[in-house]
Amino acid sequence: MKKIVVWSVMAFMVLAFGLTPEPGQAQSQAQTEVQQLIEQGLGQLKNQQFDAAIATFKKALKEEPNSALIYNLLGMAYRHKNHQVRNQDLRKQEIASFKKAIDLDPTYWVALINLGTTYYYAGDKAKAAPLFKKALTLKPDHPDKAHLEKMIQEGGGKP
Repeated sequence: MKKIVVWSVMAFMVLAFGLTPEPGQAQSQAQTEVQQLIEQGLGQLKNQQFDAAIATFKKALKEEPNSALIYNLLGMAYRHKNHQVRNQDLRKQEIASFKKAIDLDPTYWVALINLGTTYYYAGDKAKAAPLFKKALTLKPDHPDKAHLEKMIQEGGGKP
């Protein structure tokens, strides 16, 4: 279930928060390059090329340094790499990436859920609960609402 949620959230992020222009606006060359890098990084994640995805998302951040979306995707790449090799430094980078995404956009519910998930599965359910709660405030119709509410309760919070 966790894997399905992760991939569906990533796909939604790109569709909902991608760098596509508004109708009637031209996309700049830099935006096109960033969009291509995001798509490349997502493909690398899908193919379990985690080091390459990390490098690709970092390259995208050089072009778009204030992108909550890209920081969130970088956090996901660190998460997957950490699951592969079990390295605490990668966990720290995962957390830092999600936090940066939230700092850039405090209403970015996807990053809130991702950071909450990191804390939750690391055993810090009390730290995860308020993140899940805020995410549900921002996205009350989330498809995994019941599961997130259960996780909030496990963390000592009320949904």
